[in-house]
Amino acid sequence: MNGTAAGAVAFGFVVGAAVSAAVARVRLVSPPARLVRTNYAGVEVPALLGDGIIAGSLVALAGLAAAGAAGWGAAETGRMGAAVALATGVMGAAGRLDDLHGDEGPRGFAGHLRAAVRGHVTGGALKILAGGIAGLMAGALVASGPEVIVVGLLVALGANTFNLLDRAPGRAGKLWVLVALPVFVWGSSEWTVAAAGMGGALVAVLPADLRARGMLGDAGANPLGAVWGLGLASATGDTGRFIAIVLLVVLNAASERWSFSAAIDRVGWLRGLDQLGRK
Repeated sequence: MNGTAAGAVAFGFVVGAAVSAAVARVRLVSPPARLVRTNYAGVEVPALLGDGIIAGSLVALAGLAAAGAAGWGAAETGRMGAAVALATGVMGAAGRLDDLHGDEGPRGFAGHLRAAVRGHVTGGALKILAGGIAGLMAGALVASGPEVIVVGLLVALGANTFNLLDRAPGRAGKLWVLVALPVFVWGSSEWTVAAAGMGGALVAVLPADLRARGMLGDAGANPLGAVWGLGLASATGDTGRFIAIVLLVVLNAASERWSFSAAIDRVGWLRGLDQLGRK
């Protein structure tokens, strides 16, 4: 990434952080009861930080698009920018719908599919459908042929994986920072610029997440995972994408039977990383 692109990344990051912080501050003043959750420690926490993630990401993308149209070439993200915006908007909306449904009972792919067969379409089932559609649409914007399906799988699986991790303060956010940094370094410059706003938006609300003042909710975790999956597709070749898909499928399948939280608590270094920065 050259110095000019770095300037565009910095611009997107700052705009995303500023908008995210402002939105989160306003939303946390009087959170609606339907979006208040009881976390693992028995503390009531509003699932509203995702609003900052979505708003910060999209406003930053709009600012970059305007700058690009005005002649700043480094701010031009092309089809990748549109794909990031689509994944953010669709998965954010689907996640918010699931957040509003609250604790529906059915968990995981199997639980939601069984509920659908019985005629009960859960928010989770709609979110799974949205992930597939958003993934294929984003894939069609940045790839062609069979690669569209590969990109779509990474977007959908990434979204669901991060959704599974939003169970403890800061867990999903810290993991996103950890796994997104290599993608920012080795991914396409278009993705790096387009996703900078999301990075800034997350950093702005992560302290509130770690202190259990708010949580990402599905509206925040799903866009994070979807955009990361899109970036992963841009940073890896066929072999890397295949390995990533297999690993994500294994993680999602494992979540049907085992608790990630319990597994993390049993491994010392994972437990330490999970608790880092948390009150």
